[in-house]
Amino acid sequence: MLTRTIAFFFALAVIVIPFDAIPGFTPFGELAHEASFYFFAIALILAFIKFILDMLSGTHAGTEGRLLQRATFAILATILISALWNASDVATATFHDRAGFAKMLTAMSVVLYGIALALLTRSVVPTRWYSALVMPISISAILCVVFSTFEALNRMGLGNPLYHAIDSLIHGGVDLLVQPWDGATNEAFLNGWDDRLRSVSFEPPAFGNFSGYAWPWLLAAVFMTQRWRRAFHVLLLAAFTVLIVASEARTARLLLAANVVTFGLLMTVFLPRHGHVDRMVTWLSSTALALSAALIATYYLLELDVVPRNIVTASVSDLTRTAYQVSAAKIFSANAFFGVGLGQFAFKVTSFMPSWGLESPEITTQLTFPDAPWPNTYSLYARIAAELGALGILVWLTIWLTLMAAVRRAGLIYARFARPVPVVAYAIIMNCITVFVAAITTDTFRTPMIWIALGAGACLDGRARHLARQLVETPEFDVFRHQAA
Repeated sequence: MLTRTIAFFFALAVIVIPFDAIPGFTPFGELAHEASFYFFAIALILAFIKFILDMLSGTHAGTEGRLLQRATFAILATILISALWNASDVATATFHDRAGFAKMLTAMSVVLYGIALALLTRSVVPTRWYSALVMPISISAILCVVFSTFEALNRMGLGNPLYHAIDSLIHGGVDLLVQPWDGATNEAFLNGWDDRLRSVSFEPPAFGNFSGYAWPWLLAAVFMTQRWRRAFHVLLLAAFTVLIVASEARTARLLLAANVVTFGLLMTVFLPRHGHVDRMVTWLSSTALALSAALIATYYLLELDVVPRNIVTASVSDLTRTAYQVSAAKIFSANAFFGVGLGQFAFKVTSFMPSWGLESPEITTQLTFPDAPWPNTYSLYARIAAELGALGILVWLTIWLTLMAAVRRAGLIYARFARPVPVVAYAIIMNCITVFVAAITTDTFRTPMIWIALGAGACLDGRARHLARQLVETPEFDVFRHQAA
């Protein structure tokens, strides 16, 4: 009964993941406005109670979690090393009446929450891939499509009281007529926030970030179902894809393109459903992709070092993003190995801010008013580089590359024993690619789907290893090995 209750709250949390701007309870910090946090918290508490009860009764069964254990150790060790290296600076740092050590603890709590979420996913999704993950994401996509339809109608002057009531409820945490930090009028509120569709999320990039993680699971649902259910999921996938394109959110379109390309490469080169892989083609494709990624990263870094040519005409958001990322790059160059400590970017940014960055009213507001939004890097790569240094970048990239390799290996294990590659393997690998791509435009560790992907990947890897051991011990394996030879 307790197991089902945990799965129920987990599914509810997944459904409301894109609702990331609710009023919430401010003591929870940056997680306060995430609707999913409250349901995940209930599931985590129940899971902990179940763990204790199982331990006391002697019925706790260990699960294979080597991959997740290593990822957890690597993340926590990196944060600890950086904290010890910068202990004196963190202890004395202050910004807007906040202490560096306190900020490090709150940032650490978000990471620990993410790791706990990965562990929860690892324990919930086995045998429940559809009910606990795929179907809840499908319901979430339906809510996004329906709400965005009314949102689009409202933009055309066809709004209705029900839409406005729901909109004020789910965006009540950020849609304020008067900005509390400076008493000024919120221009975004007066002007309809943004010309692009944001659906139930905080803003268009937030919806785009969610769509990048959701789309692969909607695609997986098409392969996992049959008859009328498959027809339903095909229509939902089509509707959600149209919403992504119509939203005009650059993040959403970028992640959609990345997902389509990744799925095509997996099906034709790296992980065909039948499991027959051409090693030479795989090696050449991997080399080409690695070189392309290196060239793109190099080009992006070189462009960052150039002062924007049209500061006066550049959009405020672009100017703010560029200035903060340049600041992060300068912090990294001065603290290349271990960074300045988790959560410490804002405490150092004033010392490394380029002079032209102060042309942005967003930056001057954030650096002047204590209650204004906290300065951020707008890129997880920039944040990790500044706060955790080269060690942090290396660990973060290694975790996701290792996870992709493990999930691919798990899919090939299934195929090796005359089983089709599990469709969830494609969704998990596409989520890993989303982690890499979304990190260009988002800088937070609180995105639930990041950690769900980690837990789901660890689950599939563990189950594949268990299957391999079972089959190796059967007489049929000797026949298979003889045929393979």
